[in-house]
Amino acid sequence: MRENARVVIIGGGVHGASLLYHLALEGWTDTILVEKAELTSGSTWHAAGQITRSVGDYTTAAFHHYALELYDHLPADTGQEISLHTPGGIRVAYNDLEMDQLKTHLGVGRYIGYPIELLGPGELQKLNPLYNFDDVIAGIWTEGEGHVDPSGVTMAFANGARAKGAEISKRNRVLEVTQQPNGEWQVVTEKGTITCEHVVDAAGCYGDQVAAMSGFIVPQANVLHHYLVTEELPEMAANLDWEMPVMRDNRAAGYIRQEQTAGLIGIYEHSGAEQCWKDGVPWEAENPLFPEDIDKIAPWLGEAFHRAPAMGEVGIKRWVHGAITHTTDGHMLLGPAPGLKNYWLNTGSSIGLAWGPGAGRELARWMVHGETELSLRHYDPRRFGWADHDYIDPKAVEDYEWMFRVHPPGEERLANRPVRVSSLYEKLKGKRAMFTEFYGWEQPKWFVPEDQPLEDAHGWRRPEWYPAVAEECKAVRERVAMMDLTAFSKYEITGPDAESFLNRITTGRIPKVGRISLNYLLNDQARIETEMTITKVGDNSFYAISGAMGEQRDLDWLRHSVVEGEDVSIDDYSTKRGVLVLVGPHARETLAACTDADVSNEAFPFLSAKPISIKTLGGSEPKASDHDGEVGMSGGSPDDSIDVYALRVGFTGARGWELHMDVDQMEAVYDALWAAGEAHGIADFGGHALNSLRIEKMYLTRNELTHDIGPIQAGVEFFVKRDKGEFVGMDALDKPPSGNPWKLVYLDVEVDGLDVEGAADCVGGEGVFASPAADAAAVGLTTSGGYGFTVDKSLAFAYVTADHAAPGTELGVLILDEMKKATVLDGPVYDPKNEELRG
Repeated sequence: MRENARVVIIGGGVHGASLLYHLALEGWTDTILVEKAELTSGSTWHAAGQITRSVGDYTTAAFHHYALELYDHLPADTGQEISLHTPGGIRVAYNDLEMDQLKTHLGVGRYIGYPIELLGPGELQKLNPLYNFDDVIAGIWTEGEGHVDPSGVTMAFANGARAKGAEISKRNRVLEVTQQPNGEWQVVTEKGTITCEHVVDAAGCYGDQVAAMSGFIVPQANVLHHYLVTEELPEMAANLDWEMPVMRDNRAAGYIRQEQTAGLIGIYEHSGAEQCWKDGVPWEAENPLFPEDIDKIAPWLGEAFHRAPAMGEVGIKRWVHGAITHTTDGHMLLGPAPGLKNYWLNTGSSIGLAWGPGAGRELARWMVHGETELSLRHYDPRRFGWADHDYIDPKAVEDYEWMFRVHPPGEERLANRPVRVSSLYEKLKGKRAMFTEFYGWEQPKWFVPEDQPLEDAHGWRRPEWYPAVAEECKAVRERVAMMDLTAFSKYEITGPDAESFLNRITTGRIPKVGRISLNYLLNDQARIETEMTITKVGDNSFYAISGAMGEQRDLDWLRHSVVEGEDVSIDDYSTKRGVLVLVGPHARETLAACTDADVSNEAFPFLSAKPISIKTLGGSEPKASDHDGEVGMSGGSPDDSIDVYALRVGFTGARGWELHMDVDQMEAVYDALWAAGEAHGIADFGGHALNSLRIEKMYLTRNELTHDIGPIQAGVEFFVKRDKGEFVGMDALDKPPSGNPWKLVYLDVEVDGLDVEGAADCVGGEGVFASPAADAAAVGLTTSGGYGFTVDKSLAFAYVTADHAAPGTELGVLILDEMKKATVLDGPVYDPKNEELRG
């Protein structure tokens, strides 16, 4: 066993083996995979091995598509048979909501380029005469999908990697993983110690135990899953030239397929699922299985036998009841470990044979080249930097129970919530707020009017919150309104080298004291790591704000960007400070009534910031703060006023301020502003309204600003100041993209009016086509969308091929299987000259 390596991969399941293989394809063969037992001995060996093509998420669908393409030639490449079967697959719908979910798969499929059709029950019956399609209203049929032998695939990856020079060490448990002062990693195993540049935790069900050796947790849990194999079916034995398509059925809570001449049924129970090994998996365990629990899955198993009656007429030959890793949101953990450098996660995968190839390819690209072809934002392990196992464990079980349910946009998973709340949570809840979760924070989505039932609304078609959100938007545009945006990530960057540090790692100019700039941080390949507003508070003192989901990721990027010799401190204030947004034409009058600070346009212009003091209710007259060089949130002052840091900036496109303060003092500030704003018709607003308002102003979100995209592709080159001097990524700005040759466009989508029942707007992931014609070629995908209530337009952002990005170009957008005309716009549809914003 080698003592030095570039990469040590811990875990010999399909994910570890795939990464070893794909690193070799990228040219890194100074690598070693360490496995405590035999390859596949954790959970890979007992996987059922399905790969579907009917997936609505682009990156996940691309993973599945690549898996099937790779498996087609992997035996020839490696000399290892993998038993690939491609009978096709059918996913059925019994109601309109399930139908809508299936329709969202069509645009992604057509863009990626695999065959996918929505068929009626009669056509489906011809494809699978052994299935009972009673009550089925339609189904997705995808050619070429199927199933594969898990052990064969893993051995093929291992053989291919070893043939290129990689090493595999079996029967060799990892005992310690520690980082050395020089940044290298030391991996202590039963057979010796390996010093390496990179460590990868691909340990599957042992992933959290391996991570504990380096002082962090892996946000996953092991959940038990059943599948069974029947005795031989005469119908299958008599027709060896035909194979049953792989069926996916929400009523049966699982999958039903052929296994040689027998049937195979897998159940993801909708309730009563069980976590196992809460205190850790025994290190001595190999090929572990659990006794079957038929009572637990009986309701759904009975439905499966009803749907595939021939399988219910023969005996059961084999039960498989084993553990699968689940995260809390259905996406695996792929990317950097939180807080650490050159430590990567490749675990938390519940569908290893479908995800393993794509995950291995993209992580290998990330490690070797510093960039990926696909966006891995939804897979980045740092999205859970705040979570502990008290939160993770029940949420992972919940995720398992949701595997075969419909997931309409906006539907909340409520297990083990809330976790992070601002001091306004109970007050806003009492005002009928419906909440969503961002990085553990409860953030209001919308406020339910008194004449509506106190319940949330969601779906692909316009939900019942549209009228209420239209009123919230009206309050922002015409009166004054407030929103709790405490979920923002917030950092203080200080020290003698703070300004030169920021100047080096950002694309824009660093502002003067009391001013704000929007800046982008790029990697060496000029791909977007994050977007931040940077405020210069004083000499050598800056306040940086980014989106909620980037809290750990952005903190890591900032800290890892500090080079030897730079005197810079970076402190995370995300949980210490609350944020109130006060916006609207009467925001100035409302704020002025609560402070003696001059908030006139001349004294407090757009993109400026300063500390002020807010008079609380019942307190004495407020005073302007005289803090200099501090963010100025030191708490209540002696005269019952509260110091806040006011930033004349916002995401709504309306005149107003972000007010930053100690998180426990938000309610007092809110109450004072509310009382002052009542004369102007003040209202609350939430995330749904914010999305409508920001899209009217052509403001981008993390859905558009992903790490596979550069600033030119994203259309934010205005914020890239090439003449300011060297900055990270500058030399690669004009490098052709490694993935799709995309350009971001802003679309006016022609959809039915607000009075049309059942109409729908873009939500993200819709296919974009070269024209509205039914046979037009797919040219891109939407990233986000919504209805602009102020401008009475349905709007969306999309990445399309560059030759379809010119303003005025007419495109087609496939919304729930209906092609809609869309026109590329050349600027924001609301306040294009920023007259209201700067007023």
